[in-house]
Formats: sequence, structure tokens, C-alpha cells
Amino acid sequence: MIRRERTSVGKRETGNGKRRDAVAGHASRFPLPASRLLRWLVLCALVAAPACNPGEGTTAYIGAEVFDGTGAPLLLDAVILVSLDGHIEAIGTPDQVPIPRGATEIRLDGKWVIPGLIDAHTHADAWTLSRYVAYGVTSVRDVGGHQQTIMNLRDQALLGGVLGPRMYVSGAVIDGPSPTRPTATSVGTPTEARRAIDQLTLLAATQAKIYTKIDRRLLRPLMDEARELNLPVTGHLGKVDAVTAARLGVKTLEHMTGVVEAASSSPGRYYAAHNRFFRGWNLVERSWSQLDSATSDRTARQLIELGVRIVPTLILHETWAHLMDPRYTERLDLSGVPDSIQEAWDVPGLVRRAGIAAADFRAFRRSRSAQDRFVRMYHRAGGTVAAGSDSPNQLLAPGASLHDEMAMLVRAGLLPRDALLAATRNVAHLLEADSIGVIRAGGVADFVVLDANPLEDIQNTKRINRVVLRGTAFMPEDFQEGWQ
Repeated sequence: MIRRERTSVGKRETGNGKRRDAVAGHASRFPLPASRLLRWLVLCALVAAPACNPGEGTTAYIGAEVFDGTGAPLLLDAVILVSLDGHIEAIGTPDQVPIPRGATEIRLDGKWVIPGLIDAHTHADAWTLSRYVAYGVTSVRDVGGHQQTIMNLRDQALLGGVLGPRMYVSGAVIDGPSPTRPTATSVGTPTEARRAIDQLTLLAATQAKIYTKIDRRLLRPLMDEARELNLPVTGHLGKVDAVTAARLGVKTLEHMTGVVEAASSSPGRYYAAHNRFFRGWNLVERSWSQLDSATSDRTARQLIELGVRIVPTLILHETWAHLMDPRYTERLDLSGVPDSIQEAWDVPGLVRRAGIAAADFRAFRRSRSAQDRFVRMYHRAGGTVAAGSDSPNQLLAPGASLHDEMAMLVRAGLLPRDALLAATRNVAHLLEADSIGVIRAGGVADFVVLDANPLEDIQNTKRINRVVLRGTAFMPEDFQEGWQ
């Protein structure tokens, strides 16, 4: 009768009831051929290796203070475990998150960690991608460019063909007849408006962006199609006011466009001015100064009730008001912008094309306090503010200008904590992406290590020690050496 194996460690019973050592018995009485013995030993080593080093491939970042982007209190003396596949395995205090044997340990004592920044308004190009990452921008929301180019960049970044941020793209902007941008998709009829949305859906665009010459007649069928296909629509408005656009379904406003028109008792003159892009833009920029506090508050609350988010791009408004001011431009960090790009910006040429006179610049600067006041009211009334830079347009350096935008938000009245959320969690919510903009278990390992506390001074977001993108750490100088 065959007896069952017993549970005694290292021993077993044979068919005749005699006990033998499970290994030694075989080795002494039934010697294995050398090749079989070698294979057996290798197998044992492979089985034992994970048990000896369960953290193999894991990186543990230890000792920093973490602002995780969820709105939770700061996590002190944190442990962040990052897996080999670029996700966060766990985050917590040392007593909550033990460091597995075999993990690579990186000490971050005296450092601060924030989620990877997200720029809510960009027009990315190939040369910009490394600049964004070097400044801690690990995701970008691209809102208009050459359609095939930007889709290709998105796919290359996704597949690892180029090193760059995650890209959430709009493709070409949708504009009315005689579009301002040569790369725009021009629509003149309701049918064409619907087809433009269909095309973006087929290209897996994150959102559609409408431009200044889309009026109510074109917006209604466009929004009907977008709603049917579940494609979010954002607006750089011109011929429709913000409240009307929101009622038709536009849930995000770029540059706060349409607000002045919504607050005006006679918006018709603004609509007419937008037949020419710069004429309409400059008129609105001058007119912000005419909005009183009560009108701003009423318009802000209407938009909040309609569920609208704003991407104010205060840094764009500030730059527009100081295009020809050398004291302003000398303070900008343009170190990551190639000389050829700076020459192509041709700021004096832009001023001439836009028809901006000295009196206009004075009016733009007067409007800045009203724009700040609107953002402050919007935020305090419970509206969502997302930080975007409009880079790399004139004087708006990719990466660096998002840090300037956060500083502008603080100057407008937000706390540093709120400015950080505007450049992380709030943009992620706008994109309906729950794995970026936060540092949490299961989320992607995109975060920034800082040398100083950003909650004490928002300028400290520029003091970047390293950037972790998709689980891999980079030093800013890794990119800077090959920029020019």
C-alpha cells in the first residue's frame, strides 16, 4: 500500500514505510546526472529569488513631505513605492508602507513632492516636449494646431517614440468661414459643423475646440453632435457670449473669452469686431477694465451654476499687456527656447500686425486687475480654475510659463495650495482623467521633487530637484544640455 506524503519538513515516507531525508536520501542512493542536478538547482534559485527580493524592480522614494493633489493634508516623512511598470504601488508613512527587500531606495529628506504638473492650454510642437518635462510638466492639454502633426506627436509620446509629456489633444480648432488660423477646420453650415465633430471623434481627440468665428447658428448643431458622441467642447469664443455658449453645452472657457460679452448689455459690437481676430481680441482686452465688481460677480455665478470651468491664462493677458516692455521680458525665463524660435516670434512684427498702439498697452494693463478680480471671485464662489499657459506663443516658454501662471493665480488671490491644485487635480478633472494630477496608489508615477516648500512660496515650484515621468526619474540638466 502506498502511503501519502507527510508534512514533516525535509522528510517523507517511502512506499515501504521507511523515512528518508528528502534531498540527502536521493543524493546518496540515487545520484542525479550533473545536468539534471544543475537544472534542479537553477529552478530552486528561481523559485527562491522572489522570496528573497520581493521588491526587485520597485523604487522607494523616502522621507519627503508630499502634497498629493487630492486635497488631503500634507503627508510627512512619506514613502512612495513606484513599480517597474511606472505606477505607484503604495504611498503613506513608514509604518503604513514597509519597504520591500530588494527595492531601490532614494532618500528625499528635506524635499517636497508634488504631482506632475498639467498645462491646461498648450500648442505643443516637437521641440517643446523635453522643455515641458524639464519644468515638471508631465501632461499637457493641447488645444489646437496642425491636426496630423499633433496627432502624430501624441501617438509617439504614448508609444515611447519621443520623450515627452502625456498629451490630451484637440486636433485642429473648429472655426467659421474665413478662419483666422490656416490650420483650422472651417465650417459654414450646420452639416459641416457636425462633420467636424465626427472627424475629431474618429481621431480619438480628447476634446474639440471652437474658435472665434463660430456663432450661435453653427454652435447649436455642433454641440448637438458633440453631445451625441460624448466629445467635450472647449471654447475660445468670439461671436457668442460665455453664458449662451454654456447653455448650449460648452463647459470650458479658454482665456475667459465670452465673459465681457456676457456682462455687456450690447454685445453686438464685440461680435462684429471678431470678424478680424486682433480687432476683436484687443477690444475685449481693453473692455475688461469696464467691468465693475457686481457685474463680474453676477456673470461668474451664472457660469458656475452652468458647470463651466475656466482656463484664464493670466500669464497670456499679462504678457499681452507688456509685449514691448523690456523690463518685463528680461524677467522671463526663456532659457529653454531656441534662438530660432525666439527670432520667429518676431514680437515687434506681432505688435504691428495686431495694430497695438501705446494707448492700447495702457488700457490692457488697466484691465489686468479686473481679470484678476474675476478669477478670484470665480474661485471663491466655488468655480473650477485650471492653469494653462498658451505656450509656446510669443514670450510664453513651454514649461516655465506654467510656473508663471501659478504665480499669477496667487497674485490674483488664490492660495499657493489652490494654485497647485489648478495645475494638477483641476486639469485632471477637466480631462476626466483620474490617474494623473494626483499621487495615489494605482495612479501613474508622475511627480516632481522640489528643494523647497511650494505652499510657503509658489515660486518654489521652480526649484526642481528631479522629475519622475512614467516611473523614471530625470534631472532637469538631463534635458538642458542638448537644448540649443
